[in-house]
Amino acid sequence: MPGDLKPPIPLSLADRPVRGGLALPWVNVELADGGVDFRTAHHARYAEAWTGCLCQSCGNPTGDRAVLVCGPRQILNRKFDEPPVCPPCAPYVSRSCPMVSGRTEIYPERPKVVTGHRGGKCPDPSCECGGWVETDPEHSADMGGQRALPWYACWIRPGDYTVTAHKTITKCADLGCEHERLIVNGAILNADPLKIVLIAEPGSGRVWQRLTAQEAAEHAARAVSALGYAEVAP
Repeated sequence: MPGDLKPPIPLSLADRPVRGGLALPWVNVELADGGVDFRTAHHARYAEAWTGCLCQSCGNPTGDRAVLVCGPRQILNRKFDEPPVCPPCAPYVSRSCPMVSGRTEIYPERPKVVTGHRGGKCPDPSCECGGWVETDPEHSADMGGQRALPWYACWIRPGDYTVTAHKTITKCADLGCEHERLIVNGAILNADPLKIVLIAEPGSGRVWQRLTAQEAAEHAARAVSALGYAEVAP
């Protein structure tokens, strides 16, 4: 299947730790053994990425352009949950991630790594996660067992979205007491993307094909309909 399992690491990720030949994303929960859980975001970093338009891969500001990597429902409703990446990191993500590159056709059903022994202790003593506690389990976006959908990349300006959030009752990681907190959960795009690229089709691999806004909307609608998912109004 097309796709480079261990693509060259770009300069933008030079400061990130590398494990198994892959640069570890800044936004993911770090594990005691030095790895990360690719399916779990560290929520403080997730919120910082959205509010500061930081790249979820390298942790740096995206600059005057940001890229939103997304699925067809985000193309149709403009409600995004994956934080931005910077333009230099976007091609790397499109090759290195098994889901985004189209190499995986089904979302993993196995438990997240952070729920096992590897997730028991964060290696950074200054980190606020206290051994990592799920911040907002009722709003988890985990799609374990579901069929994969195509992936797209939308180039935008950093000011082109409005951050969204919701309130939830969650426990403090250190004391265990419960508080109501405002939790960042994504953003709504309030301007047309500057450019849209079809990154990959599940099972077919990386495509990286430029689409017009109309072509992207039609392609996304077909993808959602083909798998029997609920229709999403544009």
